[in-house]
This record gives sequence, structure tokens and C-alpha cells, in this order.
Amino acid sequence: MKNEIKSLTGLRGVVALWVAFFHFSFFRNEFIQDIVGKGYVAVDIFFVLSAFLLTVSYSGKFKGLNYRSIEIFYKKRINRIYPVYIVSVVFIALFLMKTSIAGFLINVTLLQSFFNPDYLLNVVYWSLSTEWVCYLIFPFMLWLVLHYKIRSEILIIISLVLRFMLPYFPGHLYIGSEHPMEVVESPRYLDLPYGLVSLLRTVSSYFLGIGVALLPQFKMKKENLVIYIILLLFVSMLFVEKGLLFIPLLSAFMIKYLYEGKPNYLKTFLETKAVYFLGNISYSLYIIHYIVKKQNFIIVHSYHLNNILLIAFSILLSYFSYMLIERKVRIFKV
Repeated sequence: MKNEIKSLTGLRGVVALWVAFFHFSFFRNEFIQDIVGKGYVAVDIFFVLSAFLLTVSYSGKFKGLNYRSIEIFYKKRINRIYPVYIVSVVFIALFLMKTSIAGFLINVTLLQSFFNPDYLLNVVYWSLSTEWVCYLIFPFMLWLVLHYKIRSEILIIISLVLRFMLPYFPGHLYIGSEHPMEVVESPRYLDLPYGLVSLLRTVSSYFLGIGVALLPQFKMKKENLVIYIILLLFVSMLFVEKGLLFIPLLSAFMIKYLYEGKPNYLKTFLETKAVYFLGNISYSLYIIHYIVKKQNFIIVHSYHLNNILLIAFSILLSYFSYMLIERKVRIFKV
């Protein structure tokens, strides 16, 4: 694998900020709201990016499965996601929300996607739960793809078909579905954060990330023009409800171009210090911003200015989380 691709780190930062604005703000301007209000699909971009990077990192190691390679993979994943996550779970349980022992254990073990969403201590935890399940099965998914030489195009088609079918699955496929759910189900297209459907949503993104990562390297004379066309299509799809179906696919191709392609204006922007900084703290920001949001702090009486200040406060807290926890704490030595 190449050394860190700064533009992909920067992309992660932009996506995390998009999620934060989605949760914090509503804009009367339809053009702005059409972009901000679709921030829930940003989570799918996280999934695709994760699957893409894991594939290019481990495609050599998982050609043949062995216990040691899988053990190291799991330990690295735990080191990456668990320290900040467990601190946030304990903090919420101690100071912000009353929860049962069962609810606490469900959150600690990242099993929320299998249970009634009322157990969620933080709305964004659903995606961490589904991605954790994907981490557990990823070595075997990648081995099957490589061992049986499953074509990338087939994975991409399976992903799109599954994503198309998701809205037609029952939304209450989780343990405890016989109990009335306090969380209101979203009417937005493909905003599916609960139960088995949310897990299938994540698996779909993983198929897409793996498939695009394993495509032959793109070689085109005007590849920079192609990435700008992809970016234009990406933005255009935000204004078409069913167009959201293709956002993860367009994101996957954009990620591949950023990973393999030549310098361009998009890369330059994503590699700027400010955006790269956001990328480094993106995981902490993703968890922390909604904790701040739920406290309903009022710093100033201007709605949008107050939200911007709270997002800035979330970024500040995320910086400390990144420096003191993400960079310092390791559960396993690998």
C-alpha cells in the first residue's frame, strides 16, 4: 500500500463536517438545504472509503487466510475505533443519559444494529455498530472475492441492486421489535439507520468499496477532467431524490481517482492544512458533534451562528480527543 494519501484523509474531514451540519442546521434556502439535508448519505461515503482502503491494504495479506493475519487485523481495528468510542459511551452513561445494564452492554459491545434503536446512546453509534460487524466479516469477504476471482463489476452490481432494494425491506428487523420504537423512522430516501436494514446498507457499501478498489488502475489522457465530471455528477445527484442511490458509487470512483490519479484542484483542496486537519479529527468529530448537539446549548440567539459556534466547539473537543486518546491510547500492541 502507498503511504498515507492526504487527499483521502481530507475527504474524510469534509464528509464528517457534512454530517455535523446535517445534524445541526436547517436552511430555508432550498439550494443549501438540498445539500446539507442530504448529509446522511455522507455515512455511506465513510463506509465505501473504509472498504476501499482496507482492500488495498489487505488484498495481499488475505489471499490466504491464517489466524495470525486475522488476529492482527482485528486488533488494529479495535485500536482504531474503540478508545474514543468507549470513552464516549461511559461519559454518556454516567453524565447524560439513564440507561439499563443491558443497554450499556449493548452499546459497549457495538451490537446496537441488532437491537431496538431505543438502546442507542448516541444516534451515530448505529454506523459504528454496522461497520464493526463488517470488520468482523471483512477478511472472509475479501478472501472469497480473491480466492474465487469474483469480478469487480459483479460486486458493484450486487451493491447497487441491494441498495435499490433497501427501502422495500421492513424497517423493524431487530431484536425487541415487538416493543414500540420511540425513535421516529425517517421519511428520507435511503436514510436507514436501524436494524438489519442498516447492516445491509453498510454491507452494500463494502461490496462497492471492495469492487472499485480491485478494478484495474484507471489510465486516461484526461483523467483530471473525469474526476471533475464525477464531482459535478455527485453534486447534481443531491438534487434528485433517487439520485442518492448513486452517491456511494460516484464517491467510490472519486476515491479511486484520488488514490491513483495525478495532482488536480480537488486533491490540492483536500490536502490543504485545514481540510487535512479535519480529516485527522474526523472520527472524534463524528462521535462528539452529536453529543454536543443533544445538549441544546445556546451561546447566541442567532440560530445559524449558534450552530456554527457549536460545531466549532465540537471541532475543538475533537482535537483534544484526537491528541489525547486517538494518538495515545492503544488497547493492543501490534
